Amino acid sequence: MTQLVQSLLERLAQLPEPLQDRLTKRFLQEVEEAVAQTAQQPRQRIAGLGKGTIVIADDFDEPLPDVFWLGKA
Repeated sequence: MTQLVQSLLERLAQLPEPLQDRLTKRFLQEVEEAVAQTAQQPRQRIAGLGKGTIVIADDFDEPLPDVFWLGKA
């Protein structure tokens, strides 16, 4: 458990139980809404992120040899 979560739980435990319940329910609602909203938003593509990851061979446009088409090696 992270230090932040531990700190939140400790502070929550100091509150009266009815308030703990109310805050917990409200927090979980907020989390569920945030997750649902994030899932609905399409991700924007960012041009250029993969630049240089694919290299095209110099002979890319050259005809393929007969060995390729005839299956003989």
